Amino acid sequence: MSNPNGKKGSQKHQQVQEKELQKARDEYKEIADAEARKEVSISTPNGKKSSRVADVAVFSRKKPLRFFKIVQIGKSKNGKPVAREQEAIEDIESHYDINVDFIDYEKYNL
Repeated sequence: MSNPNGKKGSQKHQQVQEKELQKARDEYKEIADAEARKEVSISTPNGKKSSRVADVAVFSRKKPLRFFKIVQIGKSKNGKPVAREQEAIEDIESHYDINVDFIDYEKYNL
């Protein structure tokens, strides 16, 4: 079944994304060159896909590009991200020196 919200995800996904974006902004507000945004395209040239879109990312505005935090929001099965999310996490983590945080939006308390 297709999602009426398209790539943005379900309404709950979007609500969790907004909450996590605000948390990230609060967490990194003391770092002058840090910017927090949602739907950030990330190049992953040697991954299963050549780029991925992070639901929330905090990154440096100055070169070289540096990620402070990346959050993927999706569904999990048996306590692990579903395959699509796991592949995105692996692509990002293998290209950048960062651990991606995963949040199951269905289990998130708003």
